[in-house]
Formats: sequence, C-alpha cells, structure tokens
Amino acid sequence: MAVKARNELKIGILVAVTIAVFILGFNFLRGRGFFSSDKEYYSYYDNIQGLQEAASVQLKGYTVGKVSDILLQSDGRIKVTILLKKEINVPQGSIAQLVSNDLISGTKIISLSFSDSRQYIPEEGVIEGKASAGILDNLGDQVSPLVGVLQHAVVSLDTLLNTVNNIINDDARRHLNASFAALEVGLNELSQLSAALNAQSSNIAGVLNNANSITGNLAASNAQITNTLGNLEEFSSSLKAAPIQQTLNDLESAAAGLQGIVSKINDNQGSVGMLLSDKKLYENLTETLGTLDKLLGDLKENPARYINVSVFGRKSTN
Repeated sequence: MAVKARNELKIGILVAVTIAVFILGFNFLRGRGFFSSDKEYYSYYDNIQGLQEAASVQLKGYTVGKVSDILLQSDGRIKVTILLKKEINVPQGSIAQLVSNDLISGTKIISLSFSDSRQYIPEEGVIEGKASAGILDNLGDQVSPLVGVLQHAVVSLDTLLNTVNNIINDDARRHLNASFAALEVGLNELSQLSAALNAQSSNIAGVLNNANSITGNLAASNAQITNTLGNLEEFSSSLKAAPIQQTLNDLESAAAGLQGIVSKINDNQGSVGMLLSDKKLYENLTETLGTLDKLLGDLKENPARYINVSVFGRKSTN
C-alpha cells in the first residue's frame, strides 16, 4: 500500500507539474512572462480589425508592452487585455488606437497616445480604445478636398470650352485658317530669304572684311583726320573773322556802278555808247582800219619809200 501511495503521489505531482507547465507556457505564448511584474490594463473595441494576441503595444514607436488576451463580450464588444512595463504610467484620457503594423501583411498593433493629464489610470483600469482609420479612410480624407478642387476645375474647364466655342464661330475659323495660311506663306518666304542669305554669305563676309579694312585704315589715319579737322576749324575761324559783310557791301557798290555803266551804254551816253549805237561811225571806223592795214602792208613791202637812211648824212638843201 505504501508503494502504491508513493506511485500515486508521483503521478499526481507529475500531472500538477505538467498542468502548471502547460498553463505557464500557454500564458507565455499569450504574452505573459513566467514571473512577470507587468501592469495589466483593459481596452474595448467594436472591431479589432485583425488584432492578434501577443501583438505589440507601442508608445511613439517604442514597444512598451503586449496584448495578452482578447475576449468577446456579451454586448458585442471585444475586450483586449494589455500588459505594460511596470515603469509605464498611463495618464487619464489616453487612447489605445489600432494601427497597421505594415502595409503588406495588414497586421494590427496598439499605439498609445498619452494625454497631458497628471492623473494616471490605476492598474487594471480601462484605456479608451479607438479603431484604426484604415488606409482607405485616410486616403478618402486626403482625396475629398482634391475631389472638390477637381470638380471646380472641371466646371471652370467646361465654362472655358463653352466660351471658346462661342468665340470661335465660322467667321473666326475662316479668319484663323486665313491667318495660318498667311503665316505659312510668310514662313516660306522667310525660308527663301534665309537660303538667299546663306548663298550670299561669302559676299557678306567680303563686305564685312572690307568694312573692317576701312575701319582699320580710319584708325591708322586718325592723326591725319584730326589734323585735317583742326585745319578746317582754323579755316572756319578765319572765315568767321573775315570782313565778309564789308566785302559784300563793296561788291554791291561795284555791281551798282557796273549797272550804271551798262545803263549809260544802252542809253547811247558817252563814247562807248555812241560807238555801239552809231552805225555810220562803225562803218567809218571799219574803213579807217582797212586803210591802216593797207598802209602797214605797203610799209612792210616798201620801207624805203617811207624811211630815208643815209650813211654819210643827209645832204643839206638850200
């Protein structure tokens, strides 16, 4: 009997140890340590959105605890037990929000947002739970203002198109077509002009070279040009200082005297006037000149007739 009792005791101890190990292992897998001193809090959600036990609890991205238990309540809400490190104190008014751990797997974690309160939630107290807004919800919040802007832009574009349609009627289209045709002609002429300029590029280069040569010559002759300009300036000064007015007055007086002489000649006054106007005097003068011409001819042919030259002197006559 004693041996049997000892065997039953061993079996009982083994079963107890097995059950204890099973419970401790199960609690460890659920996020509880064997000798954990973590503080326990609760939070309630209408939808945990895929939150699993042992999910991390973070504060500003730093892991401060784990989810130890998830239990569906009779009222339809879900109770989530949170284990936080013993040094973490949760202010009243803080929020435990479900957030996505990553965009690929879609797993959820709890992110704590502490309030500024100086009063703290006691251990085994309730932290207000808040569901995740979700990627689509956040996207919708960001897209909604853009949708309004896009609608306004579409309305403005529609108004602009209607205005353009009203402006561009048949006459305007014809004018535009004519303008485009004239523009095309102008571009063609410009192209031809460009081709002609390209063909004359060598001549233009020669002209530019000649212009450069002329410029160089002018630069080389700068001193001479300066001297010439100085001489012109001196001549201008001398001309300015000359008694031009007195000379003009003298010329005017001479012209008046000459006019008087011409008037007298025209009026047959004086010898010149009478000579020019008296025909008989003109004929006599012409005849006298003819006779004088004959006398000079005879003198030339017979000088001894008019000139008596004696070598021994002229005989005296009594």
